[in-house]
Amino acid sequence: MTSHEKKIAFGIEVRRILELLADQIYQSPLALLRENTQNAFDAVQMRKALQQEFSPRIDVTVTDKDVTVTDNGIGMTPSEIEQNFWHAGKSGKNTEAARAAGVVGTFGIGALANFGVADELTVETESAKTAERTISTALKSNLSTVDQGISVRVVPALGNPGTKVRARLTPNSGVSIHDAYRYLHQFVEFVDVPVFLNDELLSGSKHRDALPSEQHAWSERKEIQSLAGMISGDLEVRGMATGEFRVVFENIETPKGLGRTGAIVLQQDASAIRTLRSGFGLATVGARSDYRWGGVVDLPFLQPTAGREALAATSHQELQQIISALDEIVSQLACEHPGSLSNDSFLGWIANTGKYSICGPLLVTVRPSGAEETLEAIASQGSARYYGGRDTSLIETYASEEQPLVVLSRRRPRRDCEQGYLVARGIGEIDDSPKVTGELSIDRQSIAHSALAVRIARILEEDYFLGVDIRYGSISGGLPLLVTDTNTPVVIFLDPDSTSVSPLLALYRDDFNAFGPFVKDFVRSAIFPRVSKLVPSSTRAGAEAFLRHLRAHREWFEYELDDKADLADILEELLAGRLTSDEAKGRLFDVGRSFVEVSGTGTQPLSAVVGPVEEVIGESASDDSFDARPGIDRREDETNALILTTEQPFNGYTCFLSLTDRVQREKGDFFLQPHTTEVVWGGRKVVFVFQHHSRRFGLYYDILCPEIVGEAASGGPGTTSTILTKGRTFIPIPQEIAASFLPKADERKRLEVRCDVLYLSDDDETA
Repeated sequence: MTSHEKKIAFGIEVRRILELLADQIYQSPLALLRENTQNAFDAVQMRKALQQEFSPRIDVTVTDKDVTVTDNGIGMTPSEIEQNFWHAGKSGKNTEAARAAGVVGTFGIGALANFGVADELTVETESAKTAERTISTALKSNLSTVDQGISVRVVPALGNPGTKVRARLTPNSGVSIHDAYRYLHQFVEFVDVPVFLNDELLSGSKHRDALPSEQHAWSERKEIQSLAGMISGDLEVRGMATGEFRVVFENIETPKGLGRTGAIVLQQDASAIRTLRSGFGLATVGARSDYRWGGVVDLPFLQPTAGREALAATSHQELQQIISALDEIVSQLACEHPGSLSNDSFLGWIANTGKYSICGPLLVTVRPSGAEETLEAIASQGSARYYGGRDTSLIETYASEEQPLVVLSRRRPRRDCEQGYLVARGIGEIDDSPKVTGELSIDRQSIAHSALAVRIARILEEDYFLGVDIRYGSISGGLPLLVTDTNTPVVIFLDPDSTSVSPLLALYRDDFNAFGPFVKDFVRSAIFPRVSKLVPSSTRAGAEAFLRHLRAHREWFEYELDDKADLADILEELLAGRLTSDEAKGRLFDVGRSFVEVSGTGTQPLSAVVGPVEEVIGESASDDSFDARPGIDRREDETNALILTTEQPFNGYTCFLSLTDRVQREKGDFFLQPHTTEVVWGGRKVVFVFQHHSRRFGLYYDILCPEIVGEAASGGPGTTSTILTKGRTFIPIPQEIAASFLPKADERKRLEVRCDVLYLSDDDETA
């Protein structure tokens, strides 16, 4: 039999590919509202740049059958419709002139958002430059790379430049007017172009409107203030009667000269920051700050990602630099106002910088009288002393009218500021330091004593690179442990009869399987806080060494998806037959992002991993419970679960989510180091900021959920409760949003994840 060869063309189902792309990039069906409105906004901005006389306006109409967005912007010519609008990966806005006009999108893939929920798309447009009017229509079912399924028809001009995009929705697409209003409002609230949804105005709010109206105690203004060498503008800092700070930074100019002037409006302790570009909403993010700022940041150089659900990594780093610089300026201005001393975050800045001299007006309690006096008045007496404990017998012993005793606050950082001021003024502390009152000799120690000492020493050596010498003895003041020598090896005494150590010795004898986990918890919660400053990675050299280790696998996070170029290249290879549709999809969406899918079968009780929750040694309810702590170490245990749950809250959490496999592989080592935890959320975004205990860098973990996790942006710091298992790390989900992460029976939730290193110290290299 004679063989014969036949060559065929590579086939592609365009309709299916469009559905996949639209679903992957724009996971919310409401995204077509944002994309078409953003295109309308950009068109208006570009027509403004032509300096034509017109009254800008955007009208959005939503019914149960279609969505229409109409603008009177620059419009498109027939060639622009063909070469840009209907050509995925190309954009007529990717020019210097367009960027200078303040456009938001330059990716050229926004048309895809429509086909996630639309069967038909009609575009009617008239160019403000050429006065050509065009009507173009496409049915999703007719789209093809072979057949000419898109109609482009030139019609007589009407003298009304602009564009009208009408998307006919697929049945049961689920776009309600209520959801549309709530969704679109967050993106257009601050734009200066009138945007109407079903004739209701959504836009026009001023940035200052983001702040509640309350009486302020003081205000400082600085015109032409430079910030981090990146932006400059008019700065106003307010100290409120409640003690909190607020910032209004307006008329912001940038060296790049892009778009309209920017603005920053922030409120202390609000945590979640809404980012904007030229007034148009981009994403809700978090930035590390002593003041936990929340509010709006509108800067023309902020770059969104393809789906407009997040900021590019470079923009995250630039925003962090600006926030860090703002912290310093606000703190310097607050120094001039004694009322600022009621602000705990400001006191934290004083403690970190050692500027205790401004703490004179702080009121403290003086014994035996019990009266409150200023630190300055007490220091002027010269005979006073201070005490940082709560032992009433000691207070009665040392306090007298001739030699008054200052009892320091229990709360940090106020306590640190009180002590720092008194020490600087020569006021001494009474000698109540704990002491080892009797050492337990080696020959009197049991096997359990030796086992516990060896296990603690090994954990500190292997996990924190800290050499220690563990000894036993009775300690004054009822303390369970005492660090007596900070030289290497660090000498730590344990009281074997204390309520913390005695159960561990009993566990060794009675339940050896539980002994290891409980010792790790004891090291984490009891020993680490007392030796944290001695851990090598807490120093600058140690932190930089650990950073070098993280950078060794940093390529994936550094590579930002250049959506226009990548999409064009990938589609070109797809159409040329060099990629299958699955390969194209994988290459397009695996760059710069990672996904995790969770289902009911992927959940497991927390107790199955860490043991009975009530028996785990957790954090105390002290004022420093938000300080850096190690994770809960169960690395000898293995689990395939992606979510851990508990009915009894642990450190305030009932849900713990696994990191993605890729982040675990490339950044999982970060969580072996002590760290703080902060979580903010808004819309569909949940952002974790984990700060290394050296305070020099951190890890940014961004989750995009399939549905809205909270009606209002919220969040803040929490007790570090990271759980480490073999090859898997679980991070805590705040109870307020835990329901958004728990799948129902037979349900799968797909979460999109981004991760990057954050550089938090000014003198460190930036990303």
